[in-house]
Amino acid sequence: MKLFLIFTFLFFLAVGSATCGGDFSAAKQAQGQSRASPVTDQTSLISKLRAAGASVEVVGEVDQPFLSVTGTMIKLHGEDVQVFQYSSAAEMEAQAAPISRDGTAVGTRKIHWIGSPHFFKQGRVLVLYVGNDEKVEKTLEAVLGRQFAGQ
Repeated sequence: MKLFLIFTFLFFLAVGSATCGGDFSAAKQAQGQSRASPVTDQTSLISKLRAAGASVEVVGEVDQPFLSVTGTMIKLHGEDVQVFQYSSAAEMEAQAAPISRDGTAVGTRKIHWIGSPHFFKQGRVLVLYVGNDEKVEKTLEAVLGRQFAGQ
């Protein structure tokens, strides 16, 4: 009886490890791809999101009063995500600098979001997602790295 229980435990352990290992290696592969060739602009961002298996649709323009460029609104897994592309990484960093760590203020301007703000940046791109969809957050993090500001 003991041998049967040990065998059953080892069988489920092996099946669970194989299943988790597949998901883990796929996540590591997507993460490795995003590190190998970083996002530099909006086009590369959309390409990397799609390569990661995300549904992405460009839907129009968007403005934020605290940013100097007009952005592009995309639908990522059905959620609105704002993408702002700058002429240089230095310009993007200058725009990102006054955003508070929790994303609720830019400089002295307090912002009251309708959901939780999540700010990401890489290359010449600053990305803002306001919401709580874990799939969207994880996809953005897999492609852009951890958010630099937000909740």
